[in-house]
Amino acid sequence: MILVVLGTWGMPFVRPLLEIESAARKGLLEQPILVQSGHTSYASPQLSLVPFLGNKELEQKYQEASLVICQAGVGSIMMGLKRQKKIICIARRATYNEHIDDHQLEILRVFSSLGAILPWNGEGDLSEVLIRAKSFVPVEYSFSEERISASILHFLRTHSRTLQTP
Repeated sequence: MILVVLGTWGMPFVRPLLEIESAARKGLLEQPILVQSGHTSYASPQLSLVPFLGNKELEQKYQEASLVICQAGVGSIMMGLKRQKKIICIARRATYNEHIDDHQLEILRVFSSLGAILPWNGEGDLSEVLIRAKSFVPVEYSFSEERISASILHFLRTHSRTLQTP
């Protein structure tokens, strides 16, 4: 099963579904394809959409998935990394009215530069990313509290001037 996680953010995120549906029609994605769609309305004979899943059920679907395609939210990524899944990740973009800003681009950049996920820009490149996914071996991500705390502290130190309100 392919698991697609669009998150729970209140803005729709149709852009990845258009490419995923096209790839499914071409036989590039195995079936079934389960989409946790959140606030995104979409109808497709190739995709099974469920707006929201309970935490336990979502964890189970992650465990069962052969591939996870998700939005670049930290929670969505971490749930896949904890289960050592291949993850294709796409950022929600303000330009497309999918989010209020482009912070997911930074999240995508950080996790892909570590070699933990495969980035997908969502501009007709899904077939290329799927080819790369066949041989992709994600780098194991360390989940120690110290590393997370150090990363947060580093971010705050390096961005403190830009985060201050005037």
